[in-house]
Amino acid sequence: MDPRTQRILEFDRIVAQLADQAASEPGRELCLALQPSPDLDEVLVRQSETEDAVRVLLEKGVPPLSGISDVRSALARASLGAMLSCLELLRIGAVLRAAARLKGFLPERAEGWADNAVFRILRTLDPLRPLEQALTDAILGEDEVADRASPELASIRRRIREAQAEVKAHLDHLVRSGRYAKALQESLVTQRNGRYVVPVKVESRGEIPGIVHDASSSGATLFVEPMPVVEANNRIRELLADERDEIDRILQDLSLRVGAVSGTLGETLARMARVDFLVARGRLALAMKAMRPQVGTGGRIRLVRARHPLIPANRVVPVDFWIGDTFRTLLVTGPNTGGKTVALKTCGLLTLMGLSGLQIPAADGSEISVFDSVMADIGDEQSIDQDLSTFSSHMRSVVRIVAEAGDRSLVLLDELGSGTDPAEGAALAMSILEHLRGRGAVVVATTHYKELKSYALRTGGVENACCEFDSETLRPTFRLLIGVPGVSNAFAISRRLGLPDSLIEAASRFMTEEGVRFEELVRRVEARRVEAERDREEASALLARANQDAATAAKLRNELEQKKADILRRAREEARETLRQTVDEVDGLLESIREARNQADAQEAQRLADEVRQTLRTRLGDMDREIGRMTLQVGESVGGMRPDRIQAGDSYLAPSLGLVGRVESGPDARGQVRMAFGSMRASVPAASLRIPPSDNGTADRAARSGRAAQAARGSGRDAGTSRPDSVRYARKSTFLPEIQLLGMTVEEATDALDKYLDDAVLAGYAQIRIVHGKGTGALRSAVHALLKQDRRVRTFRIGAYGEGDSGVTLAEL
Repeated sequence: MDPRTQRILEFDRIVAQLADQAASEPGRELCLALQPSPDLDEVLVRQSETEDAVRVLLEKGVPPLSGISDVRSALARASLGAMLSCLELLRIGAVLRAAARLKGFLPERAEGWADNAVFRILRTLDPLRPLEQALTDAILGEDEVADRASPELASIRRRIREAQAEVKAHLDHLVRSGRYAKALQESLVTQRNGRYVVPVKVESRGEIPGIVHDASSSGATLFVEPMPVVEANNRIRELLADERDEIDRILQDLSLRVGAVSGTLGETLARMARVDFLVARGRLALAMKAMRPQVGTGGRIRLVRARHPLIPANRVVPVDFWIGDTFRTLLVTGPNTGGKTVALKTCGLLTLMGLSGLQIPAADGSEISVFDSVMADIGDEQSIDQDLSTFSSHMRSVVRIVAEAGDRSLVLLDELGSGTDPAEGAALAMSILEHLRGRGAVVVATTHYKELKSYALRTGGVENACCEFDSETLRPTFRLLIGVPGVSNAFAISRRLGLPDSLIEAASRFMTEEGVRFEELVRRVEARRVEAERDREEASALLARANQDAATAAKLRNELEQKKADILRRAREEARETLRQTVDEVDGLLESIREARNQADAQEAQRLADEVRQTLRTRLGDMDREIGRMTLQVGESVGGMRPDRIQAGDSYLAPSLGLVGRVESGPDARGQVRMAFGSMRASVPAASLRIPPSDNGTADRAARSGRAAQAARGSGRDAGTSRPDSVRYARKSTFLPEIQLLGMTVEEATDALDKYLDDAVLAGYAQIRIVHGKGTGALRSAVHALLKQDRRVRTFRIGAYGEGDSGVTLAEL
């Protein structure tokens, strides 16, 4: 793509913003090298990569990209056998640790991420763990090698420390002995040139035999190495030389190891830089609130609410722009500072961004096309030293564009034909536009000439557009209106600013009759457009209000449905509670009967059995009537067609259960029918049954049935003969081996769990699942405390992986 056009459209500033998003120097270099591509497949791949990066940022966060240094020169030197410095090896180790961190950023499960461009690169990284560990163990800092780098280095440093301690001990004894107190300037041991010395007064130089290594700036103090420690200091210097040799050997060995894998290391660095580059593109897209455009090849551009990315968000005015469908040449007119050039640059810059794989700041539905070249002539490049006028500078660019443009070119021309005689300029502009049209180029041009407005009106494939101007406020609105030629507002603005009407009328007489008619025609078209726009806005407001009313009605309908569901839920809960209380009483009475029988008290056993029968009949009768009353209420609220008669063998809807089942028998004397719902059976009030809406054949048979319902007396088993096993079966048929305590307080949860354990024991379950969630752990602790002291619980444990982890407790009863 043309570098001059990229500079004119300020694509280089977008690239600079992209580079600022990079976390490493290699990634930054890739950002700065970004160029638009004319190849459709490559552009689609780039856009897909950017979209993958945006998804990673939104769903997984920013990958750990710290520690990626540019070690390419060090790798090149290592491959040639050179010895690397501590700093270079330290940076290589940091790069390998960064590779390991990025490798660890991969999701545990690949579902949905297998084709993600970022993760696809991360899977190929080789952190070279053995080399990274060796570098980490050996290199502590920019110029420091660890003792553990080799046994020999550790041994040498140990001997150095021992020798230094010996010298310091000898000198400390000399300083503290008091024998040389008058000769010493201070009672301390210091170092000069790597050797341990003591500060001696100049006048006492002869009292302490030794070698002078330095003197103070005042000359009053000499730093003397006493003779008894000269040999020990020499030994330290020898050991220090051995240490340097060993360090060089270690660095050379590590450098050779780096050189042996320099190719792999270089590939790893390049891939990490590529990830940094992709993430930078994703971060820039999020910062700009950008989206992925559709990309085609036919020269079609459609920008929906496009924003120029270099204009501050609080000032930019979104524009709608399209070209390439019914017209490939667009002429934009309007006053200066009205937004024509911004619209022109927005079209060109967003096209370059899209072709580079960057997302564009526009709304969904935006589309760009690939071009072999994007050429622009925008701005004034007149030069005094080159004797170039405004017209000449524009024409020099136009000459190049006319020569190079083809059917895969996007041409952007600002103020075409300006800077010279208006008549000649307009004629020249039309000639240039005709030439570019003949070459098949997509052309967007701005102009002030009314001749070009007429040209667009009478020429196929050419369309007018204008930047809207509010003549009331004398300010541009910066809205781009395609299909409408711009209106000259010079007279209106002049009158508004106070120019006498006489001068304005005189000016109008100087205009040609054709020009006046044209301007008047355009003015009427503009007035009708404004009126149509106002009507459209009113219609949109009415539509929005209607949609809001519809949403309100839907909300009310949903609330009513929810109330119906709440009624049904409460009916079921109250019925379950009544059943539970009845079964508890029956269990207690049956236990008393068993005790009386064990004691051979037949009369007491018979009395208790009669009491059981009477209590069971009374409570179940009350329960049936209450369930029937609430179920009928719910049935009426749910609606549906009521059958004329209930026919055994036919299917009906039981609203209280929300199920369709088959009637096995009934109604009985209490008005109950026995229904089968798959493997489950239940007694349901006959009055609550409805014809299933999805089973018209069954509904018709039920409605036409004339046979009377056969009464039945329950299941044929007398209440007095109920066994504990039947009670347990009733419990088990409605019991769920899991309790949800989420959202409850500790007190509520313990109460609910205590009642639940009763039900679980009666239902005969050996194991239950308690869902308390993770949270702060308070609820889990309360549950465990209750289970630990409850005699009904044999043992319990935290859920394993796949069972709910620490948010679930499994108990064995």
